[in-house]
Amino acid sequence: MAAGRVGAVLLILGGLGCAHLGSRPMERATLGTGRYAVQSIRSRAALDGVEQILELSEQGTKLIDASGAEHVLTERGALMLSENGVCRLALAVSVDGEEPGVSDHACTWQLQGDQFMLGDARGAGTRTVYQVKHSAGRLVLEGVSDLDPDGNVVGDAKGERIILVERPLEIAGRSADRTSEERAAQEIQEYLHEL
Repeated sequence: MAAGRVGAVLLILGGLGCAHLGSRPMERATLGTGRYAVQSIRSRAALDGVEQILELSEQGTKLIDASGAEHVLTERGALMLSENGVCRLALAVSVDGEEPGVSDHACTWQLQGDQFMLGDARGAGTRTVYQVKHSAGRLVLEGVSDLDPDGNVVGDAKGERIILVERPLEIAGRSADRTSEERAAQEIQEYLHEL
């Protein structure tokens, strides 16, 4: 039963980074090649036929399904940016403490000033533009718009957000107490190490 819920969540998140995964910055925004832990990710998703914003985080997100049952989704993940504009976005999502399902997507990225663009692996599909802000040791990517391959705005990405931490190994180094959340963190780190 939980495996079906994990599969549904991963299917929803399958489009992140391809078409979804103005204020003064508090600190200088810096984003470049390297590995980043995904602390939380917020994207548009259709759940039970209704489009809404879904946020997944390390702390856990409560979600009510169509039958009225409450579920807690936790997420661990990483975004790896290579120098050649290629990237990987990997997420381990656990529902109600069950074994996590892993979603791994090849992607492309580009940084122009404080605008970060994240697209599909082929570079031919829709790209999402994010405004990069640096806040309290985190990189906050706030959704701006979706662009087609020719650079035309084809969608609104406002409300979407990815929060990154520059030290993903710090997450993996936590003492393992064998809870599902800690296993999820360990699994995603092992998985990412193999990429």
